[in-house]
Amino acid sequence: MTTVEELLAEAAADPRAAAWGVLYERACQEGFDEAGEALLIARLANIASEFLPADRDEVLVLAGKLAVDMDERSHRRHADTLAQLRHLATDWLPTPTDAQSFIYRLRAVMALEGDMLWGEELERLIHDEVEVECPQCETSLFIAFGDRGHFATHEDYATKSDVAQTPLLPATSVDLEGVGLRLYRMSTEVGQQSVAEAVTHVFGRATCTHCGNTFRVSDQVERY
Repeated sequence: MTTVEELLAEAAADPRAAAWGVLYERACQEGFDEAGEALLIARLANIASEFLPADRDEVLVLAGKLAVDMDERSHRRHADTLAQLRHLATDWLPTPTDAQSFIYRLRAVMALEGDMLWGEELERLIHDEVEVECPQCETSLFIAFGDRGHFATHEDYATKSDVAQTPLLPATSVDLEGVGLRLYRMSTEVGQQSVAEAVTHVFGRATCTHCGNTFRVSDQVERY
């Protein structure tokens, strides 16, 4: 198996090298021991600083993945390096990209800032749906906000064309607060309107098609 040092050497020479994918897959499937984590996070900060902002996707998304898997002790141990990575993300986030890549960027930024929930769960936006439980009856619900419409349903709308559904009640910019407002602003400020719209649905309200209870979707993402 190719060592982490060898993969990093290949990756550092090219922001789009295949080695980035290998490192990310390894982070997802196996993870790294404490020594490997320390080596990676320090090297990633150095590598990112050598790349142009628009070329930092692979390195900072990998850094975000490492950060979201860290425990509190690791976050404290690598605090200075994580701060450097957050700084490097500042001029990376607004560089032009597609909506899916931008969601991965938001996810990485949240993770580097220590938000373990949204540093993980923002990936759901890529699939134009989130799955949550109704807080009242505990029925599993799909919250859909893609090309097939904006609705909640307890039925499998991917395989059935006629399902019970209720319209979503997206949050407005006035309704949003905290992390929801920040994600919305981060998206609109760089012209990522489709991502901003998805945020309004995730931080808006939905009505359960089984019991009729209306609830805030993001509250259930935090619990599910």
